[in-house]
Order: sequence, then structure tokens, then C-alpha cells
Amino acid sequence: MAIDPQRQREAEANHRTSLANSLKRRMEAARARNNSQLLAALEREMNQLGLRP
Repeated sequence: MAIDPQRQREAEANHRTSLANSLKRRMEAARARNNSQLLAALEREMNQLGLRP
């Protein structure tokens, strides 16, 4: 069964948005706890995914 290209793009965009939001929340929590190691790891993850912090 073929997937509609438009729906595929929408799903990909929604997934990236969800990942970005999750990482931002985790980064806020790491900052609040002064956890620089976790914050650095999350920033690397965002960079690997091509997302902005």
C-alpha cells in the first residue's frame, strides 16, 4: 500500500515538531537542575537532528 506523499510530509513535520518540543522541555528541566552534562547531551542531540535549541 502506497502512502500519500503529502500525508508523509505532514507526519514527518509533526514528528520533528514533537521531538523538538520534547528536547526543549528536557533542556529546561536540565537547566533548572543545573545539570550541565545532560544539557550538553541534549544540545548535541538537537544539533544531530538539525533542530534549533
